[in-house]
Amino acid sequence: MSRPSLALADRRTQRARLVGALHEQRKSRTDLVEQFGVSSSLITRLVRGLIDDGILRELGVQAQSIGRPPVRLEVVRDHGALLAVSCTADGLRARMVNLHGGIIAETSSASTDGEVTPESIAAVIAALIARTPRVLAVGVAVPGVVDAATGDVSAAPDLGWTDVVPLRALLQERFGTVVTIDNDVNLMMAAERRVLDVRASNNAVYLYLGTRGIGAGIIASGRLIEGDHGAAGEIGLSPLNANDRTDFEDTTSTRAIAARLEAAGHTVNGQVVDRLLALADSGDQAALHIRTDVITAFSHAIAVITALLDPHVILLGGHARAFRERDHDEMLQPLRGDLPFLPTVRPASPKPDAVLDSALNRCWQQLLTGGL
Repeated sequence: MSRPSLALADRRTQRARLVGALHEQRKSRTDLVEQFGVSSSLITRLVRGLIDDGILRELGVQAQSIGRPPVRLEVVRDHGALLAVSCTADGLRARMVNLHGGIIAETSSASTDGEVTPESIAAVIAALIARTPRVLAVGVAVPGVVDAATGDVSAAPDLGWTDVVPLRALLQERFGTVVTIDNDVNLMMAAERRVLDVRASNNAVYLYLGTRGIGAGIIASGRLIEGDHGAAGEIGLSPLNANDRTDFEDTTSTRAIAARLEAAGHTVNGQVVDRLLALADSGDQAALHIRTDVITAFSHAIAVITALLDPHVILLGGHARAFRERDHDEMLQPLRGDLPFLPTVRPASPKPDAVLDSALNRCWQQLLTGGL
């Protein structure tokens, strides 16, 4: 469906769409007239107002051979800031950027006893907000079920949250700014999608192995699938088979794998899956048995995902990036002949900043959606 004409939109929306067009690329008034298909007088009025409000500024003229040289426009870098927070079982990472994407400040803090609280999230945000006079939007990525309509987090096992947390309402009340709350795996999927080819980017699943939880970010027919309550992709809550109601993540999260290795007499430091695979490769019988169980569990999850969604690619993220090509083949082998099509299974890209970058992008989108 085509977007409605700029000329028919209200003024705040008109201004936001112009700023959005100039966010990543400098353009002239003529460029904007051509892009939006509206009169030069409308563009001139909108641009003049945005310049007066300090949101846009004019740059030097572009060199050209004939005619009057056009004046380029850009978003004023320091008009405001965007702030993103990524929450994991290990703690918090936060980044504040200007409107050109330049980093103003970054911070991180370790979790206490493996848990992150809403109060600790607010404290990190407050500390960064104190360093700049104008924060326009805040985005928070959480490993849990997020209701897109309300910003409530109804479950976040990696953070130790079991009750509903009205996180967006809490942060909006405290800071009085635009706040977005997103599932972190959905944000990882959004970041990965930007580098996939066209076919893969329309039908892809990001399968994330976390410390306590396992989740999936789903793109189907070109759309992010969130579900009625924001719980689409909670594959970790599915039972492994009809006779055993044990959840996928109860047996296959890195915490569960580490507990089984330690019960077998092994020390586990650092990357759990790497340790498991190394022990199995060495011929350790306990590790071989655990590895078989883990591969089988992933094979089951891939079968369910493929039967329901028919993705072109399944990207293994988080701790699951440690699985190798031969592990991927072993996950797919039991499914050959049982399903009409099998996806490609491969590791997700190593992008440590993907969640923060996607959260900042969501901040920008939400800010423009509200108008300027």
